[in-house]
Amino acid sequence: MPDYSDETKKTRDRYNRLAMLYDLDDVLWLGSKQFSRKKLIKLTNLSDSGLVLDLTTGTGRNAGLLAKRVKNGTVIGIDISRNVLNINSFRNKKHKNLHRVQGTVQVLPFSDKTFDAVFCTCGMDTIDGPEIAFTEAVRVVKTGGTVSLLHLKNNKGPLDVFNFLSRFYTWIWRAEGVDLFSHVKQHNVDVLVYKNLQIAEAIVVRKT
Repeated sequence: MPDYSDETKKTRDRYNRLAMLYDLDDVLWLGSKQFSRKKLIKLTNLSDSGLVLDLTTGTGRNAGLLAKRVKNGTVIGIDISRNVLNINSFRNKKHKNLHRVQGTVQVLPFSDKTFDAVFCTCGMDTIDGPEIAFTEAVRVVKTGGTVSLLHLKNNKGPLDVFNFLSRFYTWIWRAEGVDLFSHVKQHNVDVLVYKNLQIAEAIVVRKT
């Protein structure tokens, strides 16, 4: 497995430094990201219980939605940046079933087949080794559990109506975009949902 120690430090420092600006990104996208997060949760058809992992949880916009949905279960959010996790904690303090862990998604600190569902929204496009992170997500989800992804694509095509925003996003967060679908299909999963949203893709799979 590649050594992500250098990337880890650079990413952690960047997000710690820009933590207070993190949510500005959602504002610039005119609410479309939050709408898409809600849509992905609905597509996943989560029950109201179970153990759910939120990868690259950031300031907790998706984690709060998950905690509200899984009201009789538990949500764990993992992120590399302590500062964004502090904002996450403040934002979601009413959700007692939401817990936070500082760590890297390329090497998840959890045992095999731990979670009923894993989510990663707006995160795979900002990290090195997104394929490794997806493989880790499959490892820690139970057989029959789901992995749900939403991220900007690298190959956005000629109809990138958010061209300026996606370029700004790439610059500020070092987000290169990622096209994961071909990699996803190499795993022992059933594809439940695949939506090519031109500049982004939404994927929901069940581990077999």
